[in-house]
Amino acid sequence: MTRTLLYPLFLLACLLTGCANKLDVALNATPAPDYYFDHQAPVLVTVSGANSANALNARYYLKDMVAALHGMGFKQVFTDEPLPENHPPFRMNIALDVGSKKSSYRYTATDYGQVPSSSKMVCKPSSKKNQNMVCDSTPTMTWGPVGSSERTGYTTLSTFNVEAKDAKSLRTVFLMRVSSSNDDCQDTKVEDFLVQQGLDHLDFRNRVHRNYSVTLPEGQSCK
Repeated sequence: MTRTLLYPLFLLACLLTGCANKLDVALNATPAPDYYFDHQAPVLVTVSGANSANALNARYYLKDMVAALHGMGFKQVFTDEPLPENHPPFRMNIALDVGSKKSSYRYTATDYGQVPSSSKMVCKPSSKKNQNMVCDSTPTMTWGPVGSSERTGYTTLSTFNVEAKDAKSLRTVFLMRVSSSNDDCQDTKVEDFLVQQGLDHLDFRNRVHRNYSVTLPEGQSCK
């Protein structure tokens, strides 16, 4: 299934499934400056590491990559599912890698509790002859910081990687990595989103290095 509407669908999915309100995205792409990306020559689109979980995920996006290349003007784009028996010799091989990896981290957080903020003095007549009044001080408590402690947090790094190689020399001629970390989004939703971001910025002429945030519209919280 093609994902030309992935970004709007991703926003809707966030509203329904509980993604974070904002995603920070890092996008880095570098084409070889001296390589001729021939739009008329045959191109093969496949996955990186056929037996890996990331390769299995990437197979869902082969058709999206093919559509993106056609949109850039490439005339002959093939995938390996299935590859025609009498296909022409390829000029360039493009491998995709898509996946998410969970990890933990340690951080220091402030602890809160009841702390004295002031005191209240209450006095009353004393029952002793040599003492006129007896006063007691009562502390007034309020909610505030009482210290700090080390805690464990969990995050997920999702990535979309593209590597293009010259089919004859096996020289790498293009690399792209799109990544985002989050605490509570569904992996597949973020992966869909990153693939769309990468394909939207696919450029074999210029280097692209961007760090940006995508925020849901006001009033549409998915927490």
